[in-house]
Amino acid sequence: MKLLLKLLFIAILIPLAAIGAENREAGTATLYLLEQGKPVAGAEVIFDGSRTMVTDRDGWTRIRLVPGKHQVQITVKGTGGRNGIYMKKPFEVKAGRDTKLIALVRSDDNATVTVREPLSAAAKEAQKSGVKGVLLGKVVISGSGRPIAGAHIFVKGTSIDTRTGADGSFRVEVPADTNLSLSVVHSAYSASTINNIVVKPKSKYFKKIELTPASMELEEYVVLAPKIEGSITAVIDEQKNSDTVGDVLGSEQFSKSGDSSVASALKRVSGITIVGGKYVYVRGLGDRFSTVMFNGLHLPSPEPTKRVVPLDIFPTSIIKSMTIQKSFDGEIPATFGGGTVLIESKDIPKEGGFAKLSLELIGNDSTGKKVSYNPDNSIALPAAAIRGSDNFNYVNNDRLTQEMLQYRTLDRKETTLPPGGKIGLSFGDSSEINDKLSLGVSVSYFYKQTADSVDDLEYHKYVYDINSRELFHDSDTKAQVTSFRTQQGGMFNIGADYYGDNSLKYSYFAIEDNSDKSIFSSIDYLGDTEDREKSYLEYVTKKVATHQIIGHNHLLFKGIRWDYLDDLKIDWGLEHAEADRDEPGTVEYNYLHQTSGLNWDQKSWYYYFILKDIVDNYRVDLTLPYQFHDQKNYTKLGLFHYKKSRDFDSRRFKLSDRDASQTTIKLSDDIDAIYQQGSAGKGDLQFESAYIDSDSYKAEQELNALYLKQLYSITHNVDLTVGVRFEDSTQQLFDAKTGKPFDPLETSDIFPGLGVTWRFLEDKMQLRAAVARTISRPDFREFSINRYKDPITENIVFGNPDLKATYINHADLKYEWYLSADELFSLALFMKNFENPIETVVRKNDAQGNEMEQSYANAKKADSYGIEVDLRKRFGFINETYGSRYLFAMNYAWIQSNIQIDPDAYPYFTKRLTTHDRAMQGQSPYVVNLQFGYDNPDTGDSAMLLYNQIGERIVSLGTDGNEDIYEQPFQKLDFTTKWRLYKSRRFTYSLLFKAQNLLDDSVDLKQGEKLTQTFKPGRSYALKFSMKY
Repeated sequence: MKLLLKLLFIAILIPLAAIGAENREAGTATLYLLEQGKPVAGAEVIFDGSRTMVTDRDGWTRIRLVPGKHQVQITVKGTGGRNGIYMKKPFEVKAGRDTKLIALVRSDDNATVTVREPLSAAAKEAQKSGVKGVLLGKVVISGSGRPIAGAHIFVKGTSIDTRTGADGSFRVEVPADTNLSLSVVHSAYSASTINNIVVKPKSKYFKKIELTPASMELEEYVVLAPKIEGSITAVIDEQKNSDTVGDVLGSEQFSKSGDSSVASALKRVSGITIVGGKYVYVRGLGDRFSTVMFNGLHLPSPEPTKRVVPLDIFPTSIIKSMTIQKSFDGEIPATFGGGTVLIESKDIPKEGGFAKLSLELIGNDSTGKKVSYNPDNSIALPAAAIRGSDNFNYVNNDRLTQEMLQYRTLDRKETTLPPGGKIGLSFGDSSEINDKLSLGVSVSYFYKQTADSVDDLEYHKYVYDINSRELFHDSDTKAQVTSFRTQQGGMFNIGADYYGDNSLKYSYFAIEDNSDKSIFSSIDYLGDTEDREKSYLEYVTKKVATHQIIGHNHLLFKGIRWDYLDDLKIDWGLEHAEADRDEPGTVEYNYLHQTSGLNWDQKSWYYYFILKDIVDNYRVDLTLPYQFHDQKNYTKLGLFHYKKSRDFDSRRFKLSDRDASQTTIKLSDDIDAIYQQGSAGKGDLQFESAYIDSDSYKAEQELNALYLKQLYSITHNVDLTVGVRFEDSTQQLFDAKTGKPFDPLETSDIFPGLGVTWRFLEDKMQLRAAVARTISRPDFREFSINRYKDPITENIVFGNPDLKATYINHADLKYEWYLSADELFSLALFMKNFENPIETVVRKNDAQGNEMEQSYANAKKADSYGIEVDLRKRFGFINETYGSRYLFAMNYAWIQSNIQIDPDAYPYFTKRLTTHDRAMQGQSPYVVNLQFGYDNPDTGDSAMLLYNQIGERIVSLGTDGNEDIYEQPFQKLDFTTKWRLYKSRRFTYSLLFKAQNLLDDSVDLKQGEKLTQTFKPGRSYALKFSMKY
């Protein structure tokens, strides 16, 4: 038996040895095919008349050949009526070495094949033993400075042939004191050759190389960088070379979809829904599970009861790209549920200054209609009322009452809604001071004004009687909402690039959003309660301002002895940001339908809400790239500090007639006439405070984090990413009156993340897998011991001091197929498990009629899982010239979730809930997006139809037998077209038209089969003219 095994082993070993010997004796030929500097994919390459290869997306192919004379034949097919090109070239292969063939097509009758013979053994040995230097470099996109991963790097006259890493960098040892020629090739960009590179002995030489996208001209789509920032090819390339699962949107996509705000743009991403027109839900998970970051740093929020940023106030005009990161890698904050939205602003142009002016005319279905409104909504409460109630002093005096009766009008007025408009201005330029320093600046500003009216808003309220166990119809409400909205903001950048790959930039971003609403409602009670006419007059200003200093330093050491620290990169950022919400004087008053007619109910309410949110955020990331087993790897160490302070001042006041039934005021008069009577001494009108201390609050959060991330390229095709993040967080709530701190909520945890990427089919396909563990902490007021009145919903809210943080376990699997530079297909699976998930719970206050109370509770557990499909495909397979100008894109997400709430967990609330085992609040079972139309990649002209639909989702929990309220599926169809009218050497003129919500679908809420709310948001239209220098 042993002899038989030996013979079998020898029989296997001999052919393997022969193969190994043949491989050692063989050589290789590597071919690069470029047409006018751009890689040519899919060209047929025949070696020795019999062995056929095809170039990949980088115009590259390689074949193993026996040593000796060979011949290559290259065929490039003609397109658009152009003749095909045929090239033939003899070359020689030497044993154990690689011969490079550079095929260049310059025109129909100008094509050459250059043979770069491999070094002789003696020359190779001389290079190996000779004095060396280190050539370091970074390959980036021209204009934006974004890194280009996977670019081929080869140096003429050497055996060097490598690729750039994920950060666009490369490092090679080269012969010192030798004039070198460096070539860079990537499928999505025009190739580049840099000559006359000389590296001194035992020293480092850094070279930054900029490549221009091969197929896109984006001058019309970019505000701050006129060439390629935010192009589709750039963002797809970024998505492909990312270490994590996610999606990327760029400024070109915003332009072609006609989306003017971040909120409207994000709804085009698979698995994302926008709730309330401004809050992002990623993979069906609510705003408590989402984080939004701006240039890698946190943003403050102008929302009084939420920590998230309302994304409807952020214009896409200042955004370069948005990455929706759906797997956790340790580098981003561990407050991670469905995903993190990473917004990156437009940068200073690296070359070529520009100036742009845009003018936009905006209309909707209500434009030109006569509507009711109040013109004085922006007038704040008298300063005496605010001063008098400072420090929670009770207000009640006759002088102030007289001032309140006269400081503004409250009656309805009639007006015709005008069309809206928008103006945008931007410019930027950079200048090279010398070969070691360049300076640049960019500025953008916009002003936008719109007017709208919804006159078919209906509410239908149903109440479950716990005694009779029957559902009865409580009331019907019809409302008219007239809105005027103005927005203005912009961004200022100034920065410097110095000493190679080092940069410093200061950015200031500010946005102001003013909303003026007049809401007039008719409420019909079906029981004994008197019907009423309600007027609600509101003016809200939201502001966000950020100051950021962003730096990048690339440390090179002169001595080779520091080789282990060579190529160290330090990225850092500092931020001070503030958000404000100012609601200076909202007014509510009611008239009752009584037997004597329509009469004022003898009280008016005044609301004063002021919020200030301040964020100080710092981060430092140290990245050390290195090579191991001829593969590029890196280690990243990061420090992160985040401090947030919030001060919310909430005051309510009441102006009432204390004479009540004995009043001498004519209650049927208009409200302004009633106030005039009171000012003249009729009745006993009195202005007074009507709030409690706990309606206001102060809070702080401080978070410190340390993370370590390791990218290990096992082979060129397989990457392993390991991340671990330590976070220490303290959330502190203070009594608004005394300043006394309540018990803090403290967490200190380690959060791991693991990811694997496998590339195959010549890097066209990728399979990603990721697992992680993260957290979602309660918001400030959710764990307080106080009760307060929510300024938005008017629910009475109770904090829950026993609330625990939620821990989430994630698993992701994603397949990606990059069909071309701007085409792709992907399929993703995900699963999440929640420990102690937090849910908003409600109950009816039996002592106060139909007033609702609200709190927060930890559920027993929750699970969420789903599938996401993305496709972006041109029709070039039908006709290469004309078909490639038509685009179809779609994404579909199917999501399921389940949450289980213990009725005894928080019995005052949870026992009253109708359902304890259901889908998570806000989660839609499906989201679908479709795009189709003309999209010329050469000129940028486009005409697109865009369709979006979401499935039903829970918006409010039912209590006492009432079913949960579901928002019904809503369909939205938009049309956007953009055309370049004229382009000269200096000026470009373009025109954009968009029509949104063409189906005129309604937003419906249902409780079981009963309709509880319905309205039509209406259609809107815009025509925009742009001029760029």
